[in-house]
Amino acid sequence: MNWKRFTVYSGSALAMTLAGAAYVWSCGGEADPYDYYTSMFNPNLAEKPGFEPFYYTALTDYYSAETPEQTLNLQEWGTFFNGKVSKDDLTEFIYTYSRPQMSTLYNHIEKNQPLQLPDSVQKNGLTKYFLESKDRETLGYFMYAKQCEANSGSDNPWEEPKRDSAAMLRLAKNGMQLYRAAQNPQIRERYAFQSVRMAHFAKNYSQALQYYDSLAAPLKSESLIHYRTLALKAGALMRTGKKAQSAYLFSQIFDKVPSQRRLAFLNMKWAGVYENSVLQLCKTPYERGTVTAIYAMRQTDYYPQGLEQTYAHDPKHPLLDVLLSREIAKLEENYLTAALGKESGMFQNYYESSEYAPDKVENLRDVVNRIAKEGKVKETSLYHISSAYLSYIMHDYKSARASLATAQSLPARPAVKDQFEVVKLLLTIAEQPRLDAPFEQALLPSLRWLDTKLPKQTDREYWYDPAPESLDGDFYSRLYRNLMDFIIAPRYAKQGDPVRQALALSVRDRVKQYQYYWTFVSAKSYITDSLSTNAMISLYNGRKARNQSPYEAYLYQSLKLSEKELGEAIAISYVRNHQFSDAVEWFKRSGSSRKTELTLRPQLQDYGYTDPDSLAAPVTELQFAEKMVSLEKEMKKSKVNPETYFEYANGLFSFSYYGAAYHLAADYRPSTDWWQPEYDKTPWLKEYYGCYRAEEYYKKAADASNDPEFKAKALFLAARCAQKHLPYSEQLEWHMQAIRQNPYFPALQADYRNTRFYQDIIKECGYLRDFAKAQKP
Repeated sequence: MNWKRFTVYSGSALAMTLAGAAYVWSCGGEADPYDYYTSMFNPNLAEKPGFEPFYYTALTDYYSAETPEQTLNLQEWGTFFNGKVSKDDLTEFIYTYSRPQMSTLYNHIEKNQPLQLPDSVQKNGLTKYFLESKDRETLGYFMYAKQCEANSGSDNPWEEPKRDSAAMLRLAKNGMQLYRAAQNPQIRERYAFQSVRMAHFAKNYSQALQYYDSLAAPLKSESLIHYRTLALKAGALMRTGKKAQSAYLFSQIFDKVPSQRRLAFLNMKWAGVYENSVLQLCKTPYERGTVTAIYAMRQTDYYPQGLEQTYAHDPKHPLLDVLLSREIAKLEENYLTAALGKESGMFQNYYESSEYAPDKVENLRDVVNRIAKEGKVKETSLYHISSAYLSYIMHDYKSARASLATAQSLPARPAVKDQFEVVKLLLTIAEQPRLDAPFEQALLPSLRWLDTKLPKQTDREYWYDPAPESLDGDFYSRLYRNLMDFIIAPRYAKQGDPVRQALALSVRDRVKQYQYYWTFVSAKSYITDSLSTNAMISLYNGRKARNQSPYEAYLYQSLKLSEKELGEAIAISYVRNHQFSDAVEWFKRSGSSRKTELTLRPQLQDYGYTDPDSLAAPVTELQFAEKMVSLEKEMKKSKVNPETYFEYANGLFSFSYYGAAYHLAADYRPSTDWWQPEYDKTPWLKEYYGCYRAEEYYKKAADASNDPEFKAKALFLAARCAQKHLPYSEQLEWHMQAIRQNPYFPALQADYRNTRFYQDIIKECGYLRDFAKAQKP
């Protein structure tokens, strides 16, 4: 079992169960296997392409799609036909035309029979080639391959194909005969492949091995078909108990054929032989390096030994770059993610706790440094840049600078130079004591450069098996988002600049909004629910300012809230702070016409009413604010109607966390939050969760009235408010606290138990009912 995968998926489920307040996980689903930890190092830096499936992720078997078999096969056929036939025509002829259609063409060429084929077939470039060249040998092979295909494939990918072993062995024997008659060595090679294939699929493995030795082995080739035939031999060896020999051949196939690498990697695992058993069969240091790298790529835990062993066998082996990338990614997953999360204050969850100690980062840096200094690898600059990145992770900025200085003077591919710029950028920001205006202007070109690296298509699906050509764009999306989320925005927060923080988060959301930590908050939600009123006004004014710096203009381009929406957010901010006159002004300024319901009615149940018939006629949010201003004026008079206090309290409670119109205070209301004593330190949160002022005005309403029914209702609603901020006691469970410590229950039960309201409400409120039961002698 892949324990990392199990832990992440189990953690996701637990988060969804216990942490309903989380923005990301509350929606369900599973982790993105390419984006579940904080990464700043491009995994796609291997010099030799085709190894993309073996980059590191603990959450799926392979990182990306591999080069399609069909692509390589068509390339070889294109070369065979000297580029005279287009790829599309080759694809259509080879993969869609039936054997009867090919047979008709063959008989026309051989016997001059009528060419009764659809126009589309006759117009095909390969059809024209055969008509002109009279190449019956190649066309005959295609006809034979179609027969083999019918006995090797399956129309249903979920079912094992039903194969006729006798028919396949006859085809294998027929292929041997056609092989001997063929003149072109490339066609003979393909006949050898089909004969071995048919014998193998017929489960006659000894026969498959004989066909390989007699037909395929004499042909010296480096073609796709050669290695596909070799894979059949390797499989037959495994089936006949020669597992070490099988694994050795699969290691060669892994090295040579991009479209066969997953198959070869998996079969080496199935062979179940020790690494040393395979190494003993290797003939060259390069082959031994391939084997150690393959075994190292099975490791999902920290395993720099694989890098060292492969380097020891062959310092220029192309898989060294992949192994280096994998080990850095493991450190990002198991060390950097938690470290940056804690430094930035973005999360402190149990899953993100660091699994690796700093010594693993230092250990890998030592290994990378040694390789870099020895200078035996193909691209020394990559190892100096990697060392600089590892030093950056360790906050050893002096060493990081030294490594970058060395790398700068060395040749490097464009992708490696880009990683140099990324590490340099990270280091420059880390060393900057404050993100001030001059530094921002110096930073701007780097941000614009990152924009050029983003994928042009942002809405494509890539959840599993992304195409190799998409990997760079995907990485830079994650990098830029992580830069803003974990470095730039938190730095502004520490500098006491929430406006810049909000703008940095807006850039983050523009680049790539998805985030993997549970407490993710979008830029819009941060602005509307977390910014102070003054900060919102600064953001509003900054957007309209004509003297924006180029850096400010760049940030504001990502702010998705319109001027009207910002104005409405400011108005809402004033509402949640109970500054209703200012809210009226900003509702008017923004031109808001948003409506709300159930704002001034008594709410006897938390979270409002679910029966649509119970909804009151909606009013605009402006009208609500105006009504609250009007009630405040009424309460300043010498004699105040109890209904005025009562209606004002209803209004206050309606936009609390528990109210039906909570959106008048915050856009997002998590389902599992509750009052906590620390919320009392922030005025609006104190009221949002604690309902202190609502309680105060319900009490005033009760005190000002002589009507027992009205007083009972007002006191009950005051009791509900008081219940929201009962202090936590370790000695008494919350349910018992709500019963015994509510300051209004004694008066309700003693003085108003005969009212109709009390008789009705005690049937609905279990807390009051349990309190009343406890009072009986």
